[in-house]
Amino acid sequence: MSLGADDGILDHYQALEPEHLNVTTPVANPNAHRHRHKHLAWFWTMDIPKDTCANDWMSEFHWLRAKSQRDICHEEVELLQCKMSWMKNFFLHQANHWQALNQLAESSRNYGLQCYSAHQHTMYTHLAA
Repeated sequence: MSLGADDGILDHYQALEPEHLNVTTPVANPNAHRHRHKHLAWFWTMDIPKDTCANDWMSEFHWLRAKSQRDICHEEVELLQCKMSWMKNFFLHQANHWQALNQLAESSRNYGLQCYSAHQHTMYTHLAA
């Protein structure tokens, strides 16, 4: 192996072959019928809990996973704050648009449009608050 691992590691972790990477029914559904003679690749049968207790470096992966989940949460909070700001800006834009239409309807004495645009302006102003 090109990484220079010792024999103990190579006994536990074998080389990956292309046929190991095929998805088979026993992996997707281990309780399916007629799979008694089909063998899974070596990494599907590893004892992960034992490995995590025996090797300190496995705890590093747990730390990295927890850190990535924390980072995802921070990113979600930032995105939600941006989305809220975008929505408020959209509502303010709509309120300004309907206010301009209200002024246009008032000058042209279009009372139906004036009433509707006043209602829309009020609604979008309340949504932006």
